[in-house]
Amino acid sequence: MIELDIITGIGGAGKSSALYTFEENGFFVTDNVPFEVVEKLFETYRADPKKYGKVALAVSLDIALKTYELAKNYGEFHINFIGLYCEKAELLSRYRLSRRKHPKESNGLALEEALDLEIKQLNEMRLSFTHFIDTSKFSKNEFRKQLIFVALGSHQNDFIVSFVSFGYKRSVPQDVETVFDVRLLPNPYWVPELRDLTGLDEKIVRYVLDNEVTQQFLTHVISYLDYYLPRLKESERTHATIGVACSGGQHRSVVIAEYLNKYYSKKYKTRVIHKELMQ
Repeated sequence: MIELDIITGIGGAGKSSALYTFEENGFFVTDNVPFEVVEKLFETYRADPKKYGKVALAVSLDIALKTYELAKNYGEFHINFIGLYCEKAELLSRYRLSRRKHPKESNGLALEEALDLEIKQLNEMRLSFTHFIDTSKFSKNEFRKQLIFVALGSHQNDFIVSFVSFGYKRSVPQDVETVFDVRLLPNPYWVPELRDLTGLDEKIVRYVLDNEVTQQFLTHVISYLDYYLPRLKESERTHATIGVACSGGQHRSVVIAEYLNKYYSKKYKTRVIHKELMQ
């Protein structure tokens, strides 16, 4: 079986960094090929599976879906179709800092127009992706770890669950599928001596968990996930991304995401990500 990862995304969202990560992990990588040569590449991979046993192919959004549909015709391929998203404001910042031009600017589009077009293209194929990663708040190292955990891990036939804490005051991460709102739980923010701590501190953990409302809440959440996660796994999904949200993403959501990560690590391969603590 040939491990084939097809990577696409908005310009500036991390496609080049993704290829470096795959290359570091023993993949044969190819970037920015026209669709006319994709079939020849696939035939080359199939003809020499020993040499091309692990392949990462980065393509533009314009041909991404056609490339994925073509790949599905090859029974020898175990395919990951990876979409990389990033918030527009962060993309604009990245382009300003790097002083790079977006490829579509050469076609007469302004940068914002090019990004709007690609965001629309990405969203139109959203349901086709096997993995969808929002890189907005990731450092390069965090993005690398997330890619290795989610995309590379799926080739081992693991069902992977990511628990993501975040704050509503910013935005809902685009790669989160299901969100649990924990704003009904007791809020440490209103306790002066706890305000500057985070949900990784034991005082916050005890403040949130040692409460009847929290325990009742967790009972219902776990009951739902005990139904939901096995159904996803049975449907041949390779991963699930579960969001946990509070107002600021510093206290309650962090505690609950950590708790769920620990609880489900006994059943699945899991990871916890705290979006607001990356700031």
